[in-house]
Amino acid sequence: MTDKLRNAPLAGVVLVLIAVALLAMMDAVMKLLIDGGLAVLQILALRSALVVPLMAVWALKQGGLTSFKTDRVKLHLLRVVLGTGAPLFFFNSLKTLPLADATTIFFGATFIMTALSVVVLKEKVGPHRWAAVVLGFVGVVVAMRPSGEALDIGSLYALGSSVSYALFILATRKLGSSEGALKQVLYFHVWIGALGAVSLFFEYRPFSAEEVAFVAMAGALVVVGHLCLTRAFSIASVGLVAPFEYSALVWAALLGYLVWGDVPGLQVVFGAGVIVASGLYLMYREMRAARRDRSEIRAEAALAGVEAAPLALVSPSAVEKN
Repeated sequence: MTDKLRNAPLAGVVLVLIAVALLAMMDAVMKLLIDGGLAVLQILALRSALVVPLMAVWALKQGGLTSFKTDRVKLHLLRVVLGTGAPLFFFNSLKTLPLADATTIFFGATFIMTALSVVVLKEKVGPHRWAAVVLGFVGVVVAMRPSGEALDIGSLYALGSSVSYALFILATRKLGSSEGALKQVLYFHVWIGALGAVSLFFEYRPFSAEEVAFVAMAGALVVVGHLCLTRAFSIASVGLVAPFEYSALVWAALLGYLVWGDVPGLQVVFGAGVIVASGLYLMYREMRAARRDRSEIRAEAALAGVEAAPLALVSPSAVEKN
């Protein structure tokens, strides 16, 4: 085994930790802008205006004009429309919720995704995974802190973001890996930017120079974060690197405390613990099922006298809500 292959798992873990930290910082920058009175779509419009040209140049260098071509326009359109609520609802939730609370509720996407995969992708989910899904939902509900009064609108926004992201990922899986991550991310930013541009006719106020700098910072953080995340999942196994995405909860709590003085309540901490435990168990069951499938394929190939092709496990985590 070469040194490069031996070090790939460690590099994958380091990259996913860096990616999660950068994306958590991006969320914090967005919250600062939103707290300053800017509309979410206005911010996203400027962010896309800064990010899309850079991504387009990169795509051209990667494969020329063919980088933008697709024969699956309808599925791409469905994907970006379904995913619209992920950033829109999440950033709106930050108007009333601390960063840690919104991030914790958002992680319910893992369980929503698993439940919806039965209907949308016709996947089989056994009793163990259903138990993890139910327990994960319990964690989300606890983190939302329901009481006799109406739920905070921010909690509902965060939950809506979670549902939108789950649908977005299911559409991504339906689209498959043939379209390429760069094309999919680029199309999504173009769509969000277009929506943001339309919204400027109804709600707009001029950016200050400082706000433009913050939006540019958010754009840089989201692009580099996505690159690190995509690279992490391409060089190391999903089962190894995916659990480290939960470090987002730590970063959200830390940034919330340092910037706004927010201290997560016991319900949020407990809910986050339940969500992490349930999510890790789901990952364990997925990896166990994948290993069983590989063993069966190798056994069948051995009986047939041919060499089995290696299986790759694709993680939906490589696409962020942002």
